[in-house]
Amino acid sequence: MRQRLHALWQHLKSEHTSPGRLAAAVFLGVMVGVQPIYGIQTPICIGLARMLKLNTLTVVLAANISNPLVAPFLVAGGIALGEWVRFGRVRPVDLAEARGFLHGLSLFAGEIPGLWWSCVVGDTLIGLVIGTLGAAVAYRVAARRAQA
Repeated sequence: MRQRLHALWQHLKSEHTSPGRLAAAVFLGVMVGVQPIYGIQTPICIGLARMLKLNTLTVVLAANISNPLVAPFLVAGGIALGEWVRFGRVRPVDLAEARGFLHGLSLFAGEIPGLWWSCVVGDTLIGLVIGTLGAAVAYRVAARRAQA
């Protein structure tokens, strides 16, 4: 059993590790990770990584950008930016509301479906920026590592 786990770990660390593929894996992981689809991000990451032949471990790790410390900020920023893109006005969201949104609490008095779409729109834009930056860093690190 231990040998099988070690072999699996080695495979996950070394699959599709060219600089371009690792950069794409980081970008994809961040894009999935920032979306307000908590609870199903990991299966989506694994499926997309396999389908696109990207490093599964990198995609899953990058998706963890939406950890409990960062997720409320992503939700608050995503809703504010999404509302601005969708309706031309910013809807401020404090962290208590964002945490409630994360837990599905109806602090928004029936606004959750509309705010969810605003969050998707805003978080997609946030993900494009963070994912691009993360992909650029990953590419540089992987390219330097390949040269060494």
